[in-house]
Amino acid sequence: MSAIATQVVNELIARLEEIAIANGYATDLPSEVQDEDPALYFDEHTPLPCMGIRNLSDRVTAKSRGATLQQRTVEIVAYLERGPSNRARQDELLQDIYRTVFRPESIKLKGLAVEIVAGEAQLDDIELGSKIIPIYLPIILTYNTLNWS
Repeated sequence: MSAIATQVVNELIARLEEIAIANGYATDLPSEVQDEDPALYFDEHTPLPCMGIRNLSDRVTAKSRGATLQQRTVEIVAYLERGPSNRARQDELLQDIYRTVFRPESIKLKGLAVEIVAGEAQLDDIELGSKIIPIYLPIILTYNTLNWS
């Protein structure tokens, strides 16, 4: 059985992989969502837009005899190709991310809900040069680990 944090992040990746025009979103993702920053593997053959999730931090926020409350902070990273309507396409993909992450039904593990909170999105990165438009969105996932199971 994998760690609860891994299960939570895998569920988040599964939700993000549903982003497609056929599913009612404004954006199509031509490849799978990676479990790290896709910029690590950029080359001239990388299909855009692309998306990944990278782990930033993990911490215990409270502990009792029966359960441990933990927080995993991840960052959703997405890259689009610069072209016509840059800002509009970037805004559409960001809204697609929000729509799939913040669904009415919550992520639940062992019957316990996972709280999801988004940080402030960063939409520019001068280091990437002029051909790629980024989105960086930190997400804090708060969940319980039962100590007796």
